[in-house]
Amino acid sequence: MRLLKLALLGSSLVLAMSATACRDDGGGSGDDTPLPDAPPVGGNVTIMQVQDDAMPVGTPVTLKGVIVTAIDAYGNRTGDIFVEDPAGGPFSGIKVFGPPLDQVAALAVGDIVDITNAEKDEFALTSDLSGRKVTEIKGAAGGMMTITKKGTGTVPAPVAVDAKAIAAMPKAMREAEWEKWEGVLVTVTGARQLAATRTFGSNPGPDSNEFRITGIARVQSGLAELPADAGFGVCYERITGVVDYFFNDIVLPRATTDVVGGGTGCNALATSVVSVQTGTNVELANLANVVVTGRDDLGTNKGIWVADGLAGAENNGVFVFTGAMLDVAWTVGTRLNVQGAVEEFDLPAMAGGTPMGNTVTEISSPTIAVAAAATAPPTPATAVPVTTLNDIGAAGEPWEGVLVQVQLMKVTALQSFGKIELTSNAGAKLIMDDEAFVLSPPAVNTCYATVTGLMHVAVFDDLRTINPRSAADVVVGTGCN
Repeated sequence: MRLLKLALLGSSLVLAMSATACRDDGGGSGDDTPLPDAPPVGGNVTIMQVQDDAMPVGTPVTLKGVIVTAIDAYGNRTGDIFVEDPAGGPFSGIKVFGPPLDQVAALAVGDIVDITNAEKDEFALTSDLSGRKVTEIKGAAGGMMTITKKGTGTVPAPVAVDAKAIAAMPKAMREAEWEKWEGVLVTVTGARQLAATRTFGSNPGPDSNEFRITGIARVQSGLAELPADAGFGVCYERITGVVDYFFNDIVLPRATTDVVGGGTGCNALATSVVSVQTGTNVELANLANVVVTGRDDLGTNKGIWVADGLAGAENNGVFVFTGAMLDVAWTVGTRLNVQGAVEEFDLPAMAGGTPMGNTVTEISSPTIAVAAAATAPPTPATAVPVTTLNDIGAAGEPWEGVLVQVQLMKVTALQSFGKIELTSNAGAKLIMDDEAFVLSPPAVNTCYATVTGLMHVAVFDDLRTINPRSAADVVVGTGCN
């Protein structure tokens, strides 16, 4: 049940969402991919060696002949710089945290510098439960580093990064790919804007604006003002900037002109619920005139189920996660226009971050508008075998989010957290859950003539559940074994 999982992590997730890029000094183990060369021991090293996990946090670092690629002189939080090894490439860039401001004021992008009296650090807030950190250098032993300009050079050419290819990767591979470019100047192609530009943080300023893009990353105004919001679904020709990490993988453009629209190489939008559920590498949905089949307005994490048409059918259902109070106008049967990002929701294991199992396809960060009032109620699919509905694998997947009805189901066990085990006359079991409606616990051996509900995934338990929407969806009868 989604409510349970999010409740377990609720306080940390709220803190993560409200955090800003202004932060205390940090430390801890790294998350970079080890490189094949010998473990660096500190002193005069390359950025690539600093990015290697073989170098412990706190190791003294001297960087010679590195190129300044970005200077943070924008907004409320300023002073940091990014530098890169002249040869560029993976793991060749790094953030310089807290350098002397008088020395930063004398620098320009493209300057060749030496950095001394520094040490390696790995930073993340404790509320970031992902285990990921950003690699930085800071003043050694809490003191001030020294940045000495040695000349003027050429900024390494931005590395081409394909957002579509990253989006197609499993989560661990996707994070590892972004990690390669942490601190590096890149040009992202194939990126759509997945949500409107928004502010973030508890004390937002001009450097606290962002929008989400293909590849599960954010474009933020940490170094420069973003262009006027181009809106949901726009395809960008290119977005050039330095890659960073703070709760999310981030691209930081260095100028408004680094964000260029008019692209044609992005994934197509999903324009139907069926295409959301069956499309390949779908990250964005633009749904018109879909029908509300159910509402989840319980607890603190809410949403609705929608379908292309009134009749329950394979792949004709998806959950729209609003995370907030539902509009009273979104009644069952109402037609809506829905725009939002398509995600596969899962909850990491409580220790170690391994996914729990099957995911829930959902539309998140949605924009919803009423298209038409209800004219008829949605009708459930009625001939789907229970052994298909309860299959956590491929057989049950087409029925996720779909309104279905099962017949002659007997209550055989009451489980924790509102779950009720039902058993058919053929011995097939299906779990009834309270995601959309809280049912008073029935007596064991109660016979239901019919149970109607939305199929969903209890990701914490890795099982499929049927979720009645009201007491009318659970009809007591006779005929059960």
